[in-house]
Amino acid sequence: MNGLFNIMSGAAAVALLIGGAGSARAGSSDDTDRSGFSIEGSVRARGEVVDGQVRPTAPESDAMLSFRTLITASYDFGGVHLTAELDDARSYFQNSRSSAGTSEVNALEPLQAYLGVDLGAIAGQQGEGVVRVGRFTTSSGSGRLLDRPDWSNSPNSFLGIDAEWTSARGDRVFLLATRLFDKLPSDRASIEDNEVELDRANAGLHFWGGSFTRAKLVAGANAEIFAFWLDERDRAGRMTRDRDLVTFGGRVNREPAKGAFDFEIEGALQHGTTRATTSASDLLDRKVRAGMGNVAIGYSFATGWTPRVTAFVSYASGATGGTDYRRFDPLFGGRRGDFGPISLYGPLSWSNIVSPGVSVEGKPSKKWDFAVKARKLFLASATDSFASTSVRDATGASGRDAGFQVEGRVRNWLVPKRLRVEAGAALLAKGRFLTDAPNAPATGDMRFGYLTLSSFF
Repeated sequence: MNGLFNIMSGAAAVALLIGGAGSARAGSSDDTDRSGFSIEGSVRARGEVVDGQVRPTAPESDAMLSFRTLITASYDFGGVHLTAELDDARSYFQNSRSSAGTSEVNALEPLQAYLGVDLGAIAGQQGEGVVRVGRFTTSSGSGRLLDRPDWSNSPNSFLGIDAEWTSARGDRVFLLATRLFDKLPSDRASIEDNEVELDRANAGLHFWGGSFTRAKLVAGANAEIFAFWLDERDRAGRMTRDRDLVTFGGRVNREPAKGAFDFEIEGALQHGTTRATTSASDLLDRKVRAGMGNVAIGYSFATGWTPRVTAFVSYASGATGGTDYRRFDPLFGGRRGDFGPISLYGPLSWSNIVSPGVSVEGKPSKKWDFAVKARKLFLASATDSFASTSVRDATGASGRDAGFQVEGRVRNWLVPKRLRVEAGAALLAKGRFLTDAPNAPATGDMRFGYLTLSSFF
């Protein structure tokens, strides 16, 4: 029965992709607007293949076809609104030892269900915003610590309250107090079968904090400060690293503009305690002293297709030995924008990495856009596992050179605002560390490609 249901669901997704381009946007009629009800959604099909896998526990080669269907409905009572979003994320044909998991598969999940209250002027300052109570997805600042990444078929969601308010001049205040939803099912067999099981709010994990952004503080640049607290404890049936982390920092950035330089400087420090593993026998609370940083400078040419060239360097600390823990924890941040495709690929993350590089992006027409990025890869600590690869040499004898990555993508609107195709590829040319470390798989360079078709209705 599950197999038949999965096939029917995949067929329905393909049908929606084909037919969605010509469908009218639900909620666009005058009658619907007057009623306060709106509904919209999207269907995405993505095929991806990988070879030369760098993760020791994953198969050398893998392929996957995934579908993501999002349907969002909202009713506005006038200053108060109810919003619900359904996410149906499924995958097919991946290897039984695939690295694909709950970020790719979460069938028929009510991703969001919240009550929103609109905000206006506060303390005499004109502006607008919203307070949300219930289950929701959210993001903050650059998204490196908290994000809803579009690449993910099943993004993180939270139970609690958040508030966002932006003043008339552009200043932004963001606050939240939440518990994370555990994505279910999480076992390999259930993921392969696309089984339906509702996610559960994690009573042992609390996440709260916020940020303040001052718009155009100096020379047109925005300045942001932020702080987030994560408190995690074991609970029945779920062992954790008992993380108790405080992450605080700031960001200064100037947005890209034609014929002008832009830049970004972001940094964060992380303190607290954590255990090195989730083992019940690991009772040592290690002191956390970690950090991350990103510096980028770009220039957008004023030609017709506005190419933008950027140079950057990214850093996140590593090292987990002794009583100190210096490996930076990226919390609930996104990786796609900085480090390339995820799912079957995704070797890079904001943990134990030093990576300078350059990127070029442009928009030759209203329908076409592209981006290419190349970066050198080093370990911040030679004795810790590199980024998200799980490859480690505890002695440090394999050095710090992890290699070189180049990745790119191109997108085209086949039907403006209705149907878009995207293709991309990535290559990780492995350095000495990823070939010589004791648990590094002898699989050659890592190669990845994908093709995506998205319909919006």
